[in-house]
Amino acid sequence: MDSGGLKVETRDGVRILTLANPPSNMLTPALRARLIEELAAAGTECHRIVLAGAGVTFSGAVPLDPDLSAPSLADLCAAVDASPIPVVAALHGLVTGPGAELALAAAARIAAPGTRVAWPEVALGLCPEGGTTLRLPRLVGVRKALGILLSGRAVPATEALALGLIDAVIDSGAASGPLSEGDAPVTAALAHKLQAAVPRLVRPDPAALAEARQGLTRTQAAFGRIIACVEAASLLPPEAHQAFEIVSREDLEASPEAAALRSAARAERRAMVLPPALARLRPALVDRIALHGADPGLVTLARLALAQGVGVDWHHPDDGSRSTSLAALAAAEAAEQRAGRLTAAARATGRTLLHDGGAATGLAAASLHIHDRPHGWDSGQPGVAGTVHLTLGGAEDGMGLALTPAGRICELSLAQGTSPEASAFAFAGLRRIGLQPVLVGSRPIVGQGLVTAGRVALAHLARTGVAPAILDGALEGFGVRRPEALPQPETDLLRDMDQTEVVARWLGALANEGLRLLEQGIARRPSDIDHVMVAGHGFPRWQGGPMHQADRRGLMLLRRDLRLWAEADPLWEPAPLLDRLIGDGQRLADLDRRS
Repeated sequence: MDSGGLKVETRDGVRILTLANPPSNMLTPALRARLIEELAAAGTECHRIVLAGAGVTFSGAVPLDPDLSAPSLADLCAAVDASPIPVVAALHGLVTGPGAELALAAAARIAAPGTRVAWPEVALGLCPEGGTTLRLPRLVGVRKALGILLSGRAVPATEALALGLIDAVIDSGAASGPLSEGDAPVTAALAHKLQAAVPRLVRPDPAALAEARQGLTRTQAAFGRIIACVEAASLLPPEAHQAFEIVSREDLEASPEAAALRSAARAERRAMVLPPALARLRPALVDRIALHGADPGLVTLARLALAQGVGVDWHHPDDGSRSTSLAALAAAEAAEQRAGRLTAAARATGRTLLHDGGAATGLAAASLHIHDRPHGWDSGQPGVAGTVHLTLGGAEDGMGLALTPAGRICELSLAQGTSPEASAFAFAGLRRIGLQPVLVGSRPIVGQGLVTAGRVALAHLARTGVAPAILDGALEGFGVRRPEALPQPETDLLRDMDQTEVVARWLGALANEGLRLLEQGIARRPSDIDHVMVAGHGFPRWQGGPMHQADRRGLMLLRRDLRLWAEADPLWEPAPLLDRLIGDGQRLADLDRRS
């Protein structure tokens, strides 16, 4: 029987409940209700219950918005925990968030090789809500539980087995998980073994709690709440602990920090989705790229490509620039090696993939060419040998590329008339070397534009008498550092500006530039601007992004402030788009949903 996202079958007295809610078996309210119904309806003909997942994962979806529907995840986990018939969770794939909480509520867990279990709620400014802060310390102890929950990292099956987080690793040979016809008796025997087990108490561990609290800042509310919930596990009865965990979750969900982190995560997810015309294409695998020139950005591209096992043909204008580039590449690789992100063996293997010969060498071998200046090829379409050409900083009528200081993402601009095949190939090639492209309009200048606007705003404040100490304190309190040296004041009268106003003026300049880029069609949507700034230019993730901050403050207040500040400097002259949004009763987030 298969209904409501749940497949139900019985094998030799073992009731198997299979989550069948593709693509990631999200535990929706309807699916939670069906599971609770089946747990309650299991009769005498059923002496064991197994929870499994269809498809590529047991359950791997982490919702970004608060889920207030009944029954709650806590209700479902409590029903599994209290089931008079022992429940075994059969895990595979990435088991994360609600799925991991559900698995932890079972009497036992088996896993397929390659399974990973994670509670990533901390990255969204949240704590678990299904009883994990009680059950995980019971299984692995307070110190290890804190390490897992505060990092949000995925624990592989082998480590989970050693920790006692799972009870067995079973390779059934099935691609969809550890459960096959022959495995049902194994899970039943495992459940029978644990049926009479008494739940372990959580032992107090003051040293582990104190260590976890060291270094906490005001921007880590979720960290403090997770630590408090784990501590409560050794102090409170289970029912009281569950109530404490639920209240902690509700408080965090209502916090500005969690709202900003959810906004940043939503922006990241949205930016990773290809336009439909590109998503349906399957471009050829990029196994070699060609670099043309000596710009420092090409050093970054070469390092990334070699680390991913992608060959590099590098064409320099002269021997001097060639020597400079290779020295910079060696220094970058040495730094990666010292940081433990690159092994000596991988570095040596990568160097065998580098060819730094003459200007014509390798042109036929590489299909993706990246230039440090405009060139003569038609960069929007495949070239003579099916090649695609990108230009750092962009080029008229060509595909452009802008790297970001963080080195994780890049901006990719597509010229009018660029074929879907060329666009898809460029996306695939950049992803192949470890960069996540963010699609922008005619020029890849989104991050550069906002960073420049922020610098100009800070320079104006410094010139008009705001002390550097005030500017530094305001920015550091927000979570960033001043990007560069400030100009000397043009007046002997110092301005005693409140740090809140400093941050508001800086954020206002960023948001205003973002509005201009949206109006010009250079930025596709506000969330892309936020993602570029957060993932690429060091804007604090827990602050969401400048466009999120503008929405949070309110566009009416933003316009009032910009008009006031523009009396002193046209930098803050409100972008026309701002008036149109206010007139239409829209927020910036509405533009995200519309795109």
